[in-house]
Amino acid sequence: MQGKNVVLYGFMGVGKSTIGRLLASRLGREFIDTDTRIEELAGKTIPQIFAREGEAHFRELESQLVKELARQEKLVIATGGGMVINPVNAALLRQNGVFVYLVADPAVIYRRVKHKEDRPLLSQAKDRQEQIKKLFAARKEIYENLAGFRVDTGQNTPEKAVELIIAYLQDKGELQYFHNNKPRAGRMPTLPLEDVLVDLGNNSYHIYIGQGILKQLVNYLQNLALDADQKIFLITNPTVKNLYGQEIAAAHLTDNYQVIWGEIPDREEAKSLSEAARLYDLAFAHGLTRHTPVIALGGGVVGDLAGFVAATYLRGLPFIQIPTTLLAQVDSSIGGKVAVNHPQGKNIIGSFYQPELVLIDPALLNTLGRRELVSGLAEVIKYGVIADAEFFSWLEENLPRVLALEPEALIHVISTSCRIKAGVVQKDEKEEGLRAILNLGHTIGHALEALTEYRIYRHGEAVAIGMAAAASLAVHTGLLAAGEATRLKKLLEQAGLPTVLPSSISREDLILAMQRDKKVQAGEIAFVLPVKIGQVEIKRDIPVKWRELIIKACQI
Repeated sequence: MQGKNVVLYGFMGVGKSTIGRLLASRLGREFIDTDTRIEELAGKTIPQIFAREGEAHFRELESQLVKELARQEKLVIATGGGMVINPVNAALLRQNGVFVYLVADPAVIYRRVKHKEDRPLLSQAKDRQEQIKKLFAARKEIYENLAGFRVDTGQNTPEKAVELIIAYLQDKGELQYFHNNKPRAGRMPTLPLEDVLVDLGNNSYHIYIGQGILKQLVNYLQNLALDADQKIFLITNPTVKNLYGQEIAAAHLTDNYQVIWGEIPDREEAKSLSEAARLYDLAFAHGLTRHTPVIALGGGVVGDLAGFVAATYLRGLPFIQIPTTLLAQVDSSIGGKVAVNHPQGKNIIGSFYQPELVLIDPALLNTLGRRELVSGLAEVIKYGVIADAEFFSWLEENLPRVLALEPEALIHVISTSCRIKAGVVQKDEKEEGLRAILNLGHTIGHALEALTEYRIYRHGEAVAIGMAAAASLAVHTGLLAAGEATRLKKLLEQAGLPTVLPSSISREDLILAMQRDKKVQAGEIAFVLPVKIGQVEIKRDIPVKWRELIIKACQI
């Protein structure tokens, strides 16, 4: 086994090249991408070979390369999608190779290759998605029959796929892998990684959560469709750039791509049409195309503004979220809400635009200020109230561990929050019903932010006051037991969050601000009210005339 090649095969877009490079590095072996090797030998790109000599000639070049590779040892080989369809090729590769079948759902494959221009079997198709389904169906049985080991790359990150492959090889033949040609016993350590799929059909994407995952950014990007010039529009603020600019460089992003930095002010006011226009100018000046990814590296303001720009420039660019605050990691980076603020209200101008990928590195929270960390906990607590009583109880017992930034506790908090939000978003992508439960505390919270011109309260702080008020209103209307409201208020305060509306805020102004909320319908303010920890109801039958009751709820 130790001298055999590892042969990765499967359909286009399943990650053979990305996983192959990682695996070869881990095993200390030479990596061969057969498509790249053929282009080197022919002196032409694969699309050029198809266009000038035809597919038959390309398949002949594949067969010649297979004969050469079959005589070599200790390689990691990423085959072209059609290479093993030829039974002679498959037999030759199997003589001295261990087959690993990489597979993904056709919908995932389509998302990865829909903009690629180097796929000659797709480039002439009128409907790429249908062409992928057709080709996949034609090859599936052959792929399945060859399988020695199968890894679903739609459900596993490249790093996780490599771990699975190494474990399989060890179990089959006590594989010994090498680093710098020196034997090393045991298995390489793995990152504590969580994978949350937001299943929205063709708009599906993964949320990958892992300590130190930012260092693997380039590996994840290689699975996405990038423009021919390998450009990336990276939007951030000076604070985040100063903290993580060197880490981005260390992750080899600038070695592989031309990075256009778009810096915005580090404040809520930056989420504006004027800042969006400045970013449009920058994108135009650098000749960005529809295939240029926009990466948001920062908190909620950066994510919302970058997403708004990605959704609207050239009618849509690929969008990637790398949230750096707890609030963004558990809330704003998930679900596709992108927007800018207006003097009349928060997030008034925006859209639903799903990202291609969300990468969450809890290690980034180590540089987060205490107030920002606490602000993010408001949304974490909200998830327990709206959907998970067990998670709420866990927070009551483990809040000190979270505040101490214990990695395991943070990963549990972030992954649980992401799964809850993903579950809601999957059922109601554009907030036509169920998704409104995510607005617990936001009706009063957004009004409070608008009244204070987004300068006094962090978003989470305003939401915490709104949640406490919503619980009080629920008690007054007979929906919630007083003891449950007390539990919520106590947990919010233990986290260091405010729960009382300050006396300096005019209650009448607050009511007027709530009336301007985009969720008001027919003069009725929509409230999300808890009925018990872990369950809420959306109440649209609390008219504005119930002013005294709402004011009383705010005077907690």
